[in-house]
Amino acid sequence: MPKPLQFNTGALIYYEGEEANKIYILQSGKVSLVYTDIESGDNVRGPVQPGEFFGVKSALGRFPREENAIAMAPNTIVMSFTIPEFEALAVSNTRIIFKMLQVFSNQLRRVHSQVARLTKSGGVEPDEGLFAIGEKYLKNKRYAHAQYVFNRYLIHYPEGVNAKQAVKNLQLAQAALAKKG
Repeated sequence: MPKPLQFNTGALIYYEGEEANKIYILQSGKVSLVYTDIESGDNVRGPVQPGEFFGVKSALGRFPREENAIAMAPNTIVMSFTIPEFEALAVSNTRIIFKMLQVFSNQLRRVHSQVARLTKSGGVEPDEGLFAIGEKYLKNKRYAHAQYVFNRYLIHYPEGVNAKQAVKNLQLAQAALAKKG
């Protein structure tokens, strides 16, 4: 059974890197999703509107959280769903599925634009762009993302110009992840 949870201003609902086993819907108050922009390294705040869900991608994909969810108003109330509870809700309410597709589509467009800017600005070759993305993640301490990108780089460009540095960066990311536990 979904549970209502109440948070005060500044309370952390979930944090980046946390195991994602819940999905949330904002009932009242304000929630902000805070993540690191891959281009600038700056923290970006994305507001969640009442009635919107959050934490879905990580939970359904069984990935660690990619952002921090923070209550931004007193008496913020969110509904907390386990994954099976949310799946049952989605099956019985197809509007939720269409809303999810719309949100994911917008997010994919934003990521695609960022990747295109990183890989095409200044005539950068795809291998150099991929390596640059990995370095951005490493610099911003997003070690799981950096590990993924450097692995992909080495799979696609094992003899690439940056292959030796990609191996070193991959080892740094793995060591940092091991240290985090």
